[in-house]
Amino acid sequence: MNSFSQNMYELELVKYYDLMHKHRNYDQEANFINQIVQKLWPEANKILDIGCGTGEHAIRMAQRGYKVTCVDTSQDMLKLAREKANTAGVSIDFRCKDLGKLDFNEEFQAAYCLGYTFLYLTVYSEVENFLKNINRALLPSGILLIDFLNGWSLIEKYPKDKFVYRDGQTTIFQFNQASLDKRRRVRHIEFYYIIRDGSDKVRTAFAEEDLRIFFEDEVLILMASYGFEALKAFGGYSMDSAVTDSSRVIVVVGRKRRR
Repeated sequence: MNSFSQNMYELELVKYYDLMHKHRNYDQEANFINQIVQKLWPEANKILDIGCGTGEHAIRMAQRGYKVTCVDTSQDMLKLAREKANTAGVSIDFRCKDLGKLDFNEEFQAAYCLGYTFLYLTVYSEVENFLKNINRALLPSGILLIDFLNGWSLIEKYPKDKFVYRDGQTTIFQFNQASLDKRRRVRHIEFYYIIRDGSDKVRTAFAEEDLRIFFEDEVLILMASYGFEALKAFGGYSMDSAVTDSSRVIVVVGRKRRR
């Protein structure tokens, strides 16, 4: 992918990634993935995790008995994910790959791309390539789940631009500054961090990224355009969550069309 993200997934910040994402309910998200897969393909056992990060979803899916293959572009994220999988006692196939160059061929019954990785596809040629590659990776009738931030939440001004994360002797202050490129439909966000981790030295870090603004009808149409039957959109990681304008997260589910 040619998407823009600087320093977000490199060593300086990766070691604090889990602390800064403690608010995510990975148990609920993994339960949701499992419910969708069991409903649509109960016998499925091979699953692809796209943009696996530090492996939170993958570990939980492996603990449920799935054979999980994970891909991510960051060696630093994968190193941490492997360590966590070893600690959890699960076997997962981790691979470092450009997410725009997936080369699997009808190997999986299901795939998911969670953690808003989809938002890094800032031009439609990247979306086309991404969906075509996933379609090729799935067996006929294979299931795909994608999550992303509701476009309205990225268009509107962020309700909060300062965050504090604490764990033991570590405290991280995060300051955000965002701008909106209406023509490109992209939200550019800059992150500035002040890090205190128990040592006498206070460190700083900077990161920035571009996020594409998507809406659920648009994503469903895109999925349908590249070989998927677009099934449903959810306003969160729950089978009962309907999409509304106020939904912060949207999850879309599709199934690879049979030839």
